[in-house]
Amino acid sequence: MSLTIYSTISLIAVIYCTVRPKILNTLELTMIFLLVMYLDSNVMDLVMLNSKRIEMSRTSADRFTFYLTFIVLYPLIIACSLDHLRKVQAKLGKILLILLAVSAIVGLESGLKYFKVLTYKNWNFSFDLVQWLCTYSITYFLHHLFRKLILKELNR
Repeated sequence: MSLTIYSTISLIAVIYCTVRPKILNTLELTMIFLLVMYLDSNVMDLVMLNSKRIEMSRTSADRFTFYLTFIVLYPLIIACSLDHLRKVQAKLGKILLILLAVSAIVGLESGLKYFKVLTYKNWNFSFDLVQWLCTYSITYFLHHLFRKLILKELNR
């Protein structure tokens, strides 16, 4: 059940982000994807393997669901959000867009918990929220620095 739901959500997200016009170029999107996957994999390694605060289900469908969200859906949400962020001028709009993206990711993780793909032990909603706010902030900051570096190199 969870595999069907999350693969459908991922497919819709991939189609949406592929079809819509983008401001960010392919290099920036690739950098964002890799950065989000790197940050999330390190946090999940610390939380799942080292401190054993989250346990993953043993079935292969649940594992595939987890890795699908981890590799495709979460980076895609952040990349599309950063792309939309470039279009928004108002600060309140930017803050709301960031909060919407983070709450979408946290909501999807809560869905994984609901479908028993993940079992939380000494881990809760607020930790997820802080983790994804930090991941989003780091990604935003590093993307900003990356963009400045690219523009600097192009102006030479």
